[in-house]
Amino acid sequence: MGWGQLGVMLFFMLSGFLMAHLYAGRTANAATQWQFVINRMARIYPLFAVVVLTCFAIHCCGAPVWAYRIVSPQDVPVHLSFVRGYNIFWTIGPEVIFYFLFLVLWRVYQSSGPAFVTIIFAAFVISWLPITVAASNSLARLHNTLPYFLTGCILGLRSDSITKFATHRKNWTCLAFWACFVVFASSFPQVIRLFASVPARLTGDPWSDPWSFPFYLLATGALFVTSVFAAPWVLTNRVAGFLGKISFSFYLLHFAVLQNVKNWLPKYPLCSIALAFIVAMVLSSCTYAGIETPMRRLIRRLGSYHPHPAEVV
Repeated sequence: MGWGQLGVMLFFMLSGFLMAHLYAGRTANAATQWQFVINRMARIYPLFAVVVLTCFAIHCCGAPVWAYRIVSPQDVPVHLSFVRGYNIFWTIGPEVIFYFLFLVLWRVYQSSGPAFVTIIFAAFVISWLPITVAASNSLARLHNTLPYFLTGCILGLRSDSITKFATHRKNWTCLAFWACFVVFASSFPQVIRLFASVPARLTGDPWSDPWSFPFYLLATGALFVTSVFAAPWVLTNRVAGFLGKISFSFYLLHFAVLQNVKNWLPKYPLCSIALAFIVAMVLSSCTYAGIETPMRRLIRRLGSYHPHPAEVV
C-alpha cells in the first residue's frame, strides 16, 4: 500500500538528524571525520556485503530459494560499490552518498554560516526542479530523496532546542504525535483508495511518486519532530529499543523472507505475513548478534585513528 516508501522517508530524515546531532558539535578535523566514516561503514557494510554475496551464490547454484536479483558477476561489484541497488537495496547507495555529503556540510557549517545556508537552499531547489531522471544509479536517486536527509540535518542541528522545548510541553505533545502519525500513515493514495473514492488527479503525477510531492516532506517532518517532543512509550520501551538495534538486519532480510514464505504458503496470505515477520525477527536477531556486532567492533578497532604528535599539539 505504499507504506514502504513512507518508511524510507523517515529513515533518511532520521539518518540526517542523528549525524548532525552526534557530530556537528565536534570539531571537523581529520581525526573526527575519519572516525565518522569508519563508524558509518562499520555499521552497514559487513551485513550488506554478506547479503549481496549470499544472493549471488544462491543464483549461481540454482537453489530453490527466492533471493534479490544479483545474478551476474557484474552485479556484485555494482552493489558492493553502491553504484546501484536492486529492489530494497536502492536505499543503501544514497545513504552512503549522504555520509560523504555530511562531511562537506560539517566542515562548511563550522567555517561559514552563510555558505552552509546557501548550500542547503541550493540543494533543495535543485531537488525539486521538474527534471525527469531516467537513470537508476544511486547518484540519480538523490534527486528527490535529498530534501529528507537535509531536513533531518537541520533538525539535528537544533536538537538541543527541540528536546528542551519538549520538556515543557508534555500535555499536548502525545496528542500531536498521534495526530501526525494518523495523517502520515493514511496519506498515501493507495491507502486512501481503501476507504474512499480518490479523484484521478490525486492518483496521477506527482502523487504516483510521493518523493516529488512536498506534502510528504512536511508530513514526515511533523511526525519526526512530534515523536522527539512526545517520546511516546510505543517508541521508547525496551522492545522498541531492541527493534531499533536489529532494524538494519530486518530491513535487508524482511522482503526476501516474505517472498519465500509466500511461495511456501500461497493460499494463506495472512499466515504468510505473520510467519514471515517471526522468521525475519529471528534471522535479524541472529545476524545482528553474529555478524553486525562483532564485525562493527572489529572494523572500528582496525580503523581507529591515531593522530601524530604534531596533530595533538
